[in-house]
Amino acid sequence: MTAKKVLIAGGGVGGVVAAKKLSERLKGKAEITLVSDSDYFYWPPYLSDVAFGSMGPSEIYQPLSRLSERGVKVVKTKITKVVPENRKVMTESGDLGYDYLIASLGSVYDFSSYGLSAGMHNYTLEGALKMREGLSSFGGGKLVIFAPEMVHRCGMYPFELASRLDVSLRKRGIREKTDITLIHPFEKPVQPLGREISGYLEERFRSRGINYVGGAKPVGIDQAGKKVELEGEEVPYDLLVVIPPIRLPPAFRESGLTTNTPAGEWTAADPSNARSPRYDDVFLPGEHSMPFLGLPAAGVPVHFLTLSSAAEVAGEVLGEPVDPQGMSSMVLLMDLGDQGVIVGCDLGRRENSGLAWAGDHYEYKEPGLDWVGKCYSVLTSPLSRFAKDMVYSSFMLTSMRR
Repeated sequence: MTAKKVLIAGGGVGGVVAAKKLSERLKGKAEITLVSDSDYFYWPPYLSDVAFGSMGPSEIYQPLSRLSERGVKVVKTKITKVVPENRKVMTESGDLGYDYLIASLGSVYDFSSYGLSAGMHNYTLEGALKMREGLSSFGGGKLVIFAPEMVHRCGMYPFELASRLDVSLRKRGIREKTDITLIHPFEKPVQPLGREISGYLEERFRSRGINYVGGAKPVGIDQAGKKVELEGEEVPYDLLVVIPPIRLPPAFRESGLTTNTPAGEWTAADPSNARSPRYDDVFLPGEHSMPFLGLPAAGVPVHFLTLSSAAEVAGEVLGEPVDPQGMSSMVLLMDLGDQGVIVGCDLGRRENSGLAWAGDHYEYKEPGLDWVGKCYSVLTSPLSRFAKDMVYSSFMLTSMRR
């Protein structure tokens, strides 16, 4: 019998987790191929450490070729289009067929809107290195962090960043010469996490002199005048750090895998295993499905949904019962520079959610998972920072090799 072909699209967190899980479960009983446009897997959270100067570029990546030790074939090429009705993925090097597809292509950072290209960021390695230079040469003044939209990568990061900058500038002895302002659409810091966590950050910001402009309605950046323009307000800056909104990867456009949501066009996925509601052989546990599900576009939900996707695929390939994993909770880790916070969130599945057939088309109802306001602090302590680092370090050490 011909071995099933399992194609993994993307070499980020979801792709690497899928490759590891499938190789362990299938043990050579299927052809596993991972496609990425990079030779390397970069651990996104470490880009902030590069920007702060605590890590070098060589410390934050692993060669994807190491997956070959797990029996995974790695193909370097750019994916241009996903065509599920023909069971193929189009790339710059030709078409790749599959029996099962696990697509985790991340998201696209939008620096063109609002004039965001005027600011620094650490969402790419190049950006992190430029931000490192900008921070090291900064001697004080007005430092502004600008997040114009709610849907951006890692919902907690702007709030972590403000706190880490505060701690860093204190260590350098220039905090008294610096005003730090965070502009964000949330009325209160990390508002979806609930009163406990939001209140903790509000008090921390207040006590440490971090200005929070919540509920902001952005207009754009006046680069010549060095100011962020909001409806009814202007915020001047000497140093600007931007948090770009994210958009759907182009490879999914006109694929039949997306739907329009209040947060824009995103891939549709089952909350329990990220299976496409339209194509049984396609799983979509990437950042591009998180807005549809109502989850933050971050590594934690991507990781755990990918585990569920891989379990489904492996079970079907082997003809074995699938242990339904899904997500009943998630743990979020915050690094505030001198303190850490471990946050637990309970997840529940909404009954009337996702996509519903309306006779001749699918209609979007509401996010599939309910977690907003159902979060609580597990541990607020310097030890929480070390816990986060241990999680990250262990992932980097164990994700590629056997």
